[in-house]
Amino acid sequence: MNPCRLRSPALAALALATAVLATGAAADLTRSFAVGVNGCDDAFTSQLCTPVPTVALPTAGVLQVEFDASTTHCSDMVAHLLVDGVEQFASGVLAPGQGTGVHDFGPVAAGVHQVGVQAEGVLGGCNPGSLAIWSGTLSVTVSGVTEADAAVAAPGDSVSVSTVVGGSPAPAAVEASYTRPLDALGLATLSAATYPTDPAIPIPTDPSIGSVAFVDLLLLGAEAGDELQARFAPPTPILPPNPILPPNPVLPPNPIRLAYYDGATWSAVLDSDGDPPAYVSATNSFSVAFTATSTPQVTALGGTVFAFVASYGLVGFEPPVDNDALNVAKAGRAIPLKWRLYDLGGNPVTDLALTAVHLTSVSVACAALTEPPNAVEEYATGASGLQNLGDGAYQLNWATSKTFAGTCRRLRLDLGEQNPDGTPFYRTADFSFIK
Repeated sequence: MNPCRLRSPALAALALATAVLATGAAADLTRSFAVGVNGCDDAFTSQLCTPVPTVALPTAGVLQVEFDASTTHCSDMVAHLLVDGVEQFASGVLAPGQGTGVHDFGPVAAGVHQVGVQAEGVLGGCNPGSLAIWSGTLSVTVSGVTEADAAVAAPGDSVSVSTVVGGSPAPAAVEASYTRPLDALGLATLSAATYPTDPAIPIPTDPSIGSVAFVDLLLLGAEAGDELQARFAPPTPILPPNPILPPNPVLPPNPIRLAYYDGATWSAVLDSDGDPPAYVSATNSFSVAFTATSTPQVTALGGTVFAFVASYGLVGFEPPVDNDALNVAKAGRAIPLKWRLYDLGGNPVTDLALTAVHLTSVSVACAALTEPPNAVEEYATGASGLQNLGDGAYQLNWATSKTFAGTCRRLRLDLGEQNPDGTPFYRTADFSFIK
């Protein structure tokens, strides 16, 4: 193909397709991206073009790929489709405007997968024996995400991605922008995704992670000197308006924070200046500059899952109450409830407000409780207000009623936290009461 006769579109990928979302779960999502190369590395010696434009998106298992050659081509081409760098399909000769059709490469392991298109020129038309330039549309179908966007950047290109949707309520979202340095080698891929629920990765039990919403951010081909500007938006509304501390949307004092999963543990996100990004209620977002000094670093954004955390880390309940057992207690006695609170960095929370703590219980069918029994062997002399024992330790005595005898109840400790949809986030323990 002759670059004098073909004007290739910019390599910044534009999402063209839309997804139909099912309530409570995400339907398969199809996104289409403009891809191409404005100058093949071996433009005068080879029919096989490099570099290879690559789009990376997370999926829960579905991976379907289709490529359509540009209608502006002045010669034929062959499309090689690659998944994670391995060729999965080579088309026949494609005339301008022709496509490969949809090819199903799934199911694949849950996680981020890279889909690339490598063009091979065909002698004839404006092709004198080597390929110089090409373009087309790459369509990718994935599962397990509600929104996704990606962009491919050549040296000197500025690209952006966004999973923000209009209306309210709206799910969590992320948007990011990146400029590829002029002296960079090859192409870079910027991708973003929003998950409907916990992503399909092995997230360990972590007391620091409570009410969360998840997004994904990826930058392939980044170098240490690069900078990526990102804005993370929690679900909206996060909580009902707070009449006591407007515009702060969470009590106790604003534990909304941003965490990321490094493949083994959750850690706090730190901006390039080393500080946790502040939540700005006016814009309902965190802004982060990812650089060589941020956490994670800009070169570590290989499909990084971020979580919006809207609760404290709680360790407990501590003895005499057992979280994993059916606690057998005497009705009418006061039961000491003990716990410890931490923030995401593992620091003790020492300023829990008395007005933020509420204790309730609801009746539960005893037959529905299958935990092993645990006899409560320590009682208090009576009810008490919240006791701050220091170093993140607290105690609150629960005065039970004699009428509880012969019944089962679920204790609900409310520390003022909220789920992303505004409902209370409870810490619970089950009890069976005897006389």
